[in-house]
Formats: sequence, C-alpha cells, structure tokens
Amino acid sequence: MVNFTGRSQTAHSWGDAKRLAREQKYKTKIKLSKQNAPFLPSEFEPSSLSIPGSANEVYRDQNPTDSFQIREYDDHWTIEMDQHNPETGKMVAHAVQDAPSYTLAALVVGAAIFGG
Repeated sequence: MVNFTGRSQTAHSWGDAKRLAREQKYKTKIKLSKQNAPFLPSEFEPSSLSIPGSANEVYRDQNPTDSFQIREYDDHWTIEMDQHNPETGKMVAHAVQDAPSYTLAALVVGAAIFGG
C-alpha cells in the first residue's frame, strides 16, 4: 500500500518502497516509517562516500547503476534511486548527475577556503 500526499510519497513496506522508487526513477524520495520497517534489508551497506545531511546514516546497495540510496532518520527511512553509485567507482558521474547541488556547494566552499 502506498499513500500519495501532494509531492510526498509514503510506502508501508520495503517492497513497496523499492517498487515505487524504481517506478519514479531519479530524484524522488520515498518515505518509510520505522514502525512498518524497523530493520534495514541485508543488501544495503553503510556508504562512506555519501553526505548524510540531516540523516543519521546513509546506505547503498552495490549496483553500479540504478542504485538505491537509503537515508536513516530517527523515526523513518527514505529511499531513492540514483543513476550512478559512487561506492562502485562512479563518483564523478554521481556527483554530476545525481548530486549536482552537493557538488556545487562543495566547489563553492572549496573555492572560498582555498582562494579559487
């Protein structure tokens, strides 16, 4: 079962969340309550290359393309599909296509710090 509230999409199981993320493709976050899904599926591993933002932790599968990214918060998860997985060697493609706002912010901060 999936609820649609405006632009917010909420799934009630990991199966629904993955299916909806696949259907929506890129840049769409699906929210999943920890009440409905208290544990992370075993195919996901902590991501050392992701910027967590306000999330407690970021996890990824190991697919090089059409890869799931999961963010863990205190009471829920979000799942979205990225075109490229930086954990599998596609860091530049991920930075440009999946995370351009983070990449731009990093370039601005780097220029300010290093006088670029």
